[in-house]
Amino acid sequence: MRVKGTCHAYFAVDLGFGVDLARAERVVAAESLRQTFKRPRRAPEAAQLRRHSLRLAQSGFPIEIGAWKTDGAVEVVVWEFAAATIDYRIPVDGELGELVTLADLLWDNAALLADAKSRAQQLIETLAQAIDKPRIGDRVEDYVAFELKLPDGARAEALWTDERATTARILRAEPGPLGEQEINEAIAVRTAYLPEEIVLVDWFAAILAGDDMEDERVVLELSIAELLELRHLDEQLDRGIEGAYAILNRKRGFVSGLRAPAQDLDAIAQAQADAAVLFEGVDNALKLLGDQYLARLYHVVSTRFHLPAWDAAIERKLRVLDSIHEKLASRASTKRFELLEIIVIILILIEILMPVIDRLTR
Repeated sequence: MRVKGTCHAYFAVDLGFGVDLARAERVVAAESLRQTFKRPRRAPEAAQLRRHSLRLAQSGFPIEIGAWKTDGAVEVVVWEFAAATIDYRIPVDGELGELVTLADLLWDNAALLADAKSRAQQLIETLAQAIDKPRIGDRVEDYVAFELKLPDGARAEALWTDERATTARILRAEPGPLGEQEINEAIAVRTAYLPEEIVLVDWFAAILAGDDMEDERVVLELSIAELLELRHLDEQLDRGIEGAYAILNRKRGFVSGLRAPAQDLDAIAQAQADAAVLFEGVDNALKLLGDQYLARLYHVVSTRFHLPAWDAAIERKLRVLDSIHEKLASRASTKRFELLEIIVIILILIEILMPVIDRLTR
């Protein structure tokens, strides 16, 4: 089967804690960078989602990837929860089986990763005044979306019937043959809005076959950025829990133990607040997917990315932090009561001894 279209190689990068999009847009306008905002095909919800992101076009030089090369320009989407997705576009025109090689070359592609980090650094330098706590995160999420047009007369279902083995190898970026169970697993997650369309989603790549799949790609962009932020937040909470547990088990003298809890409690409370705000910011973007089809597509993608499991893990770790905070607060309260009891006892002793001392000094 001969196909034409575009391969989108996405790289999601964390830029900081949050982005003031209105301010960022003013900065971009002042820097004379070209912005592109395209009207969605079906749903106003997709346009609403775009209003919670800043879409930019950046120029650059093509990057060779085997027999293919990227377009010079890339599209960058900055989300208000301080993640950016960088879209490298690779024109494709050939047999479906050739995309297996391209997918394999895109797996952990060092050249694209280096370029994405460089662009993210440039983006932070340009938008620094609009980003809260700007810094490039250590983790980068990559994903590949093949946006294809099938030849005239070809049925979309051929991708998971007649061409199922090839489709599975593309989705898994596997140059060799796959077992039957692996093939079934790779092509199992799919959905469509029209009969002649199909969206096949796996954990490394997706195939979008149809005339106009822009809205579908917006959902993928958001999902990739969300996955990045959830993984980043999960790691941040792991570090926070380790630090909080170390504080909980730290041995202190009685006097130093009275001074330290306030600082420790403030540090843990700040970690809780930062995590909760970031978590809420990511979830808020998803509430804008009011269109039933886009919401269903997001559910399909999030299930494949295991986003509900990440959500559950983060909520559990937030509860752990809260529990440690309560234990430290309780311990500090107990020490304060002990100190008050000692002071009361001392005052009682002074009151008892004062008459005795007064008699002895006469």
